[in-house]
Amino acid sequence: MKKYILLDFDGVLTSDAFTRQCIFEHRQENLFGVDWFAPTCIDALKRIVEETAARIVVSSSWRDLGEYRLRKLWEHNRMPGCLDETTPTTPEYILTKRDAIKQWILEHEGDRFVVLDDDNLNVPNQVLTNPQTGLVMSDAEKAIEVLNSQIV
Repeated sequence: MKKYILLDFDGVLTSDAFTRQCIFEHRQENLFGVDWFAPTCIDALKRIVEETAARIVVSSSWRDLGEYRLRKLWEHNRMPGCLDETTPTTPEYILTKRDAIKQWILEHEGDRFVVLDDDNLNVPNQVLTNPQTGLVMSDAEKAIEVLNSQIV
């Protein structure tokens, strides 16, 4: 049985405060030229990965960048864990984030998963983050509990 983290980026790996700081510091906005993700959020994700050995599934709209660019972004930002896949983006699926996650869940029946998102998607095993702070350690603890105790 595999474990997965279905991961949104904006409001989870970034926070409103971190974004304001980047703007204040006039960081150049290009895909590989800046650190896009808040260090505190990365630390919280790292804790989840270390405690669960879960693999990363990108459910963020950033998945539209494509696998190659996502992997480069992941490497550039020294992100924890293994970037495994993205939720469906092909035309045969209804492309709302919620529907893509539900389709992914159906295709991975029997696997353990947690959904990290700042939008309430009304999907199973979601840990709702606060976009003001992004992913924090208390969210990480909830995610760890879901992944390590989930009965499938």
